[in-house]
Amino acid sequence: MAFEVFDDVAFYWFLFSVMVMVIVPMSYSFLSTLQLRPPADWTRQLDSCKEKNERIERERRKDLMSKLFGWRGVGFICSWTLLIALAMRLTVMQNEEMYTFNPYRILAIEEGAEPGEIKKAYRKMSLKFHPDKNQDDDPEKNSCLCPAKEAADLFIKIAKAYETLTDDATRDNYEKYGNPDGYHGTSVTIGLPSWLTDKDNELAILVAYFVALIVIIPTVVGLWWRNSSKFLEDGVMQNTAYRFYRQISEHTAAKFMPGILSSAVEFSEAVPCRNNQADDLSKLHNRVREQFVKNQGDVNNDIMKVKTLLYAFLLREPVPPSLQADMQFVLSASHRLLNGLLNICMEQRFVTATINVIEFSQLLTQAMWFHSNPLLQLPHFDMAQVKACSRLLDGGGKDAKASSPIEKLRALGPQKRREALTKLSESQHADIDRFLTNFPEIEISFDAKVEDEEDVQEGDVLSLTVKVERKHLPEDPDWVDSDEEDDEPDEDMFSKELAHLEPDSEEYEAKKEELMDEWRDAYYERQKRKREREKARNPQSGELGFAARPLHEPVPVHAPHFPEERHEQWMVLLVDVKSNKLVGYQKLSQNSRFEKVALKFLAPKEGVVHYEIHCLCSAYLGLDKKVLMKKSIVKRKEEEKKTAAELAEEEDEEEEEEDEEPEGKWYYLGGNSFGELILNIIALAIAGVMLFNFLYSRGLWQKYVQPLADWVLMIAWPFLSLVGNKLLPGWLWFSTNVYDFRHVSFLFENMTAVDMDANASLSTRVKNDTSFLNEDPFKPNLFNQMGDRD
Repeated sequence: MAFEVFDDVAFYWFLFSVMVMVIVPMSYSFLSTLQLRPPADWTRQLDSCKEKNERIERERRKDLMSKLFGWRGVGFICSWTLLIALAMRLTVMQNEEMYTFNPYRILAIEEGAEPGEIKKAYRKMSLKFHPDKNQDDDPEKNSCLCPAKEAADLFIKIAKAYETLTDDATRDNYEKYGNPDGYHGTSVTIGLPSWLTDKDNELAILVAYFVALIVIIPTVVGLWWRNSSKFLEDGVMQNTAYRFYRQISEHTAAKFMPGILSSAVEFSEAVPCRNNQADDLSKLHNRVREQFVKNQGDVNNDIMKVKTLLYAFLLREPVPPSLQADMQFVLSASHRLLNGLLNICMEQRFVTATINVIEFSQLLTQAMWFHSNPLLQLPHFDMAQVKACSRLLDGGGKDAKASSPIEKLRALGPQKRREALTKLSESQHADIDRFLTNFPEIEISFDAKVEDEEDVQEGDVLSLTVKVERKHLPEDPDWVDSDEEDDEPDEDMFSKELAHLEPDSEEYEAKKEELMDEWRDAYYERQKRKREREKARNPQSGELGFAARPLHEPVPVHAPHFPEERHEQWMVLLVDVKSNKLVGYQKLSQNSRFEKVALKFLAPKEGVVHYEIHCLCSAYLGLDKKVLMKKSIVKRKEEEKKTAAELAEEEDEEEEEEDEEPEGKWYYLGGNSFGELILNIIALAIAGVMLFNFLYSRGLWQKYVQPLADWVLMIAWPFLSLVGNKLLPGWLWFSTNVYDFRHVSFLFENMTAVDMDANASLSTRVKNDTSFLNEDPFKPNLFNQMGDRD
């Protein structure tokens, strides 16, 4: 027989351990989100970003306080307070034992003590803890210096311990079984509080279990799933991605991007068109309406509101106070939504649309209109400074025409810039110098080859390695770009060590083999370090590597008009010039001076193929670089008929044949077990119901199948009647007492003749559905009213 003992002391230790395992990582996660001081940022030294940085600093402090006094902060403080209180409780209970009975320890003697020592200890302890000498609740007034109740409990234990050790039978039982009463089964001490076994608490415990398991956990999981199922992996809502997908195409121009972005469901739910904003929105719309480009959703008030705000920001128009909060939300969510739109374009292999999405991201970051002069990105620059610089920059030679205006201005030097821009102060010139020092400058190099082959043949897997150097970033001491260490050893590599030995002798060969072994060990060690270094530099997860943790902190961007901090993001695109399709793409994720991107693709048919390698920045205009790559593809040799892709496919087929399961049994309906038989029956039943619904909806069941079924039923009716009379009592009992099928009869009540035209056009209507861009029938068209006012 086994019995359980609920131990309060063990429960507290168990609870303390569990709380430490939970609270410590959660505290680390919470503290890592707290930004106690602003990060080092070169843009904080610019006067042009002073107002923005002060606003961001105020928002950072406000956000810090909201986090500290939010639910996570309160939970952090309460959990640590509870943990400290529990630790203090355990220090008080450190002298208490987890449930056990040790008579030697109770009498404070060593195990195996003589009867005289046991008797002497008993007399001493019983006199000290006798109830007659410890009757007061005040410990100071008792001889044992403890309350009367505790003294009485200890006196009982002392008597029990003395009885156990002085009686031969009980002492023998204790030494054999650990229990003075002999073997009573297995004793299990459970680290749970003893109040769980109290009968007075049974109802409360059952209610708590019911609420936790049946109500709280399913509700939390359901709410989490309901919220997370709306979003894709990149954080964009599924309905928004569908809207983007319906509107984007290969040749979508950048001027249409504000309208497409405005159709996001996130904006419609968070910043809908409100009546109290109608006047301010009307005035703002009238100021920017001349620049409007027509989109599909221009009849929807919510979409038009967001589109008006985006146009106002790009044109640097002042926004009324009633719309500033909505503008802040639109801009804060725009780049995340643009990233989702970019993913859709790249997955569709669109080249023009992909480049235009990135271009719109640049314009949105710098608050600049389409085809604006890139010099407007500089601090303290307006059209007067642009004109003054343009006259100076236009006098350059052919080499100057190949570079961007900002690169030309940087090449002039500080002295010539001050001579050309005389209206700017010295502090403003210092800001311009600092900006040009940190303005990105990149250089692209590449290497495309087929591993272990010299020529590129049709169907080979081409490995393209693109190296991007960002010259405006500091040097990277861990960067190693030399592959000479990987070369095979030359014959004369060990000539110096072998010079004193006679060639072809045993000593010569032994020494040469020893040197080769040393070289191989060093080579493998270099390869191992190289792989570890490459893995640390490029921990890419997925095709785009968006989950990779960068080596360095993000590089800040000078964007004084954008309300939030922005960082440099670079994308490498590989484009097939002939087909104008995107062959590969990869994001630079390490924020280091040197970074390599690896792309693999199949070589096309025989001939000379031209590719373009684009390196695009999402934050600055005039930085995008493009290099051409030309590869000669030769025809595959006759003896090498199979391409690498075909060989890989054959290997996969062989592996599938090896892993192929044995053929199913006919009596299991093609399965290999009774469980598969049940699954097959369920699948056939579902397929049968779907087939019945299809035939019935098309009228084929009534026309062809029903007459045949009636004829078969008429012939088989005598046999079915005989069987039915035997089974009828059991069926009546089952339908009455177990399951009533009458509640599903409504499924067949409304089956009528089908509308063939309506059903045939259903898929077409769904495919071409753009109803989300239409006018809301429950709201007046605010922007048409604006036009009427004019």
